[in-house]
Amino acid sequence: MAKSVAELTFEEAKAELAFLKKELKRNDELYYNKAEPEISDWEYDQLRRRLNEIEDKFPKLKDGNSPSQKVGAPVSGVLSKIMHKKPMLSLENAFSAGDLGNFIERIQSFLNTSENLEFCAEHKIDGLSASILYKNGQLLYAATRGDGYVGEDVTNNVKAISTIPQNINFLGEIEIRGEVYMPIQSFKELNKQREEAGEKLFANPRNAAAGSLRQLDAEVTKSRNLGFFAYYINGTDLNINTQIEVMNFVKKLGFATSGCRLCHSLDDMEKYCQDTLLERPNLPYEIDGAVFKLNALELQERLGFVGRNPRHSIAFKFPAEEAETKILDILTGVGRTGKIIPVAILEPVNLNGAVVSRATLHNFSEIERKQIAVGDTVRILRSGDVIPKIISVTQKSGNATFAMPKICPSCGADLVQYPGLIDLYCPNHYGCSAQVVRYISYFVSKNCLDIPGLGEKQVAEFFDEGRIKTALDIFKLPKKEVESPLATKPGWGTVSAKKLYDAIENSRKVSLARFIVSLGIPGVGEVIAQLLASRFKNIESLQQAEKADLVELDGLGELMAEDIYTFFRNEINIKFIEEFKNLVTVSYNEKIVDENSALYGKTVVFTGTLSRLSRNEAKQIAISKGANVSSAISGKTDIVVVGETPGSKLNKATKLGIKIMSEDEFLRIKAI
Repeated sequence: MAKSVAELTFEEAKAELAFLKKELKRNDELYYNKAEPEISDWEYDQLRRRLNEIEDKFPKLKDGNSPSQKVGAPVSGVLSKIMHKKPMLSLENAFSAGDLGNFIERIQSFLNTSENLEFCAEHKIDGLSASILYKNGQLLYAATRGDGYVGEDVTNNVKAISTIPQNINFLGEIEIRGEVYMPIQSFKELNKQREEAGEKLFANPRNAAAGSLRQLDAEVTKSRNLGFFAYYINGTDLNINTQIEVMNFVKKLGFATSGCRLCHSLDDMEKYCQDTLLERPNLPYEIDGAVFKLNALELQERLGFVGRNPRHSIAFKFPAEEAETKILDILTGVGRTGKIIPVAILEPVNLNGAVVSRATLHNFSEIERKQIAVGDTVRILRSGDVIPKIISVTQKSGNATFAMPKICPSCGADLVQYPGLIDLYCPNHYGCSAQVVRYISYFVSKNCLDIPGLGEKQVAEFFDEGRIKTALDIFKLPKKEVESPLATKPGWGTVSAKKLYDAIENSRKVSLARFIVSLGIPGVGEVIAQLLASRFKNIESLQQAEKADLVELDGLGELMAEDIYTFFRNEINIKFIEEFKNLVTVSYNEKIVDENSALYGKTVVFTGTLSRLSRNEAKQIAISKGANVSSAISGKTDIVVVGETPGSKLNKATKLGIKIMSEDEFLRIKAI
């Protein structure tokens, strides 16, 4: 058991703090930028709480680079950046009535008053913070929170959210902040689609919302049915004095809110938390706590903030739900990429109104570390996650720890562990039926070829019956095979068979981005596919791309570039792509390019903040003028367009003698 903070020596505290900083930074990147958390919110909160306690006891160890002084994570680089007019801060957390009482006492002490204070209580939405700026009633731009100072440009995606008005009845400039979320029902439907397609499931609605909002294709965002709750405004001459008035004002502008109740004492705050916990199972959206804000805006301004937290508000986090149960079995499945996935089958137990019978084991290293065996009694944790996780073994069964398998449970091939990876994989990609079926299901899913009527169940049936053996066999089903034999199968009929055939025919025209996604390249989803399509224009150019060309792209690191490069040099993949191209028509959506432009054929890099264009708009202009847009400066760079507060790229460009272009010069080229 870890020592209490009071027992730590200075050197022990220094070592633990270094570990906590590294872990929090890694998990911030997974949570905020990749929407792929490895730990629950509860576990993350405990790490941060421990860090804060150590820094409080050893203030000399605290510095400006500590996670306690930061909000969120730096933006990923896939989307353009927008600097916030005012920092988007994160709230301090409370976990008990005592924490809430201390919060009130701190405010009273700071304001030098013993009078009762009024707080506005709201649901703590488990979503993604966003800022939306309107000018003279028009939606100008929208950004994620990012690191609190700079967020990602998600303007087009926010416009695709039906609950966010694109026009409001307000003259002048006003900023609306709130939480983008995914309704629980939409989340379940999305994960069902992903499961049928053999794709990785989103851990919870918050991660699904984050992944949906940060798409490069706004049509994908639109299809995800996101919602938005407003809770903050920033503008001048608003004549608004309280948080309650803020909530009423944004409702008049056309925004939804999660409600607001006034609390006049600690007892009122505790009662709100109790009522909200009872209400929680019936809400159409996920919440993970309650937020309390000092109602008087004037007092909020007086209190200011400390570190990354405003002094006037606090988030009360609901406790993560835990339960004990027994492991009845451990099963292994095979994912679309060949990854072997261990899952614990549990004695059913009720958690937050849901009967839980499965828990994720993540990988075999975790099984070994926790010494998990069939028959063990374990403690499971569910904190908004779809599938709970096992946090500890509480009673050993006496059985041996579950052994790492040596052969694939589907095809019997010897399993491999690739260098640098902790997971096991079946290498028999084209002969393992589990992988083939999952890949075909992915191939016909909504994000790829989008063939309604072909889910994983139907694909498995077709595969078992010998109708299809590869994804491309879908296009080879003759019409009579679809209309006649299928019409007599259980669950089918003449109408459903014809609909399937029509859907297959309709899918023969596919965009380049969807074509790329459909190939199933490891790590290449909708966002990366759109980047590749925008950069290379056609599949032939992408196939011929060198690793250096791929590394230069925003959002691609060296490892992913290596995977893409290798994929297109595999003989089996080359043959598949050639056959695929012969069965479909790829629409490249090429825009008319001005071959006489000064940017035509040039490689352009942008640095700094552009004052009159978003980064995405600037990139699209450059592409329309025939330029190649890159995120990194190299010997191939021809022009660097410089905005406000440029970074090190400007110095590098100057040293290399690369042409420097101001935003005004760039806009003059746009106008020609």
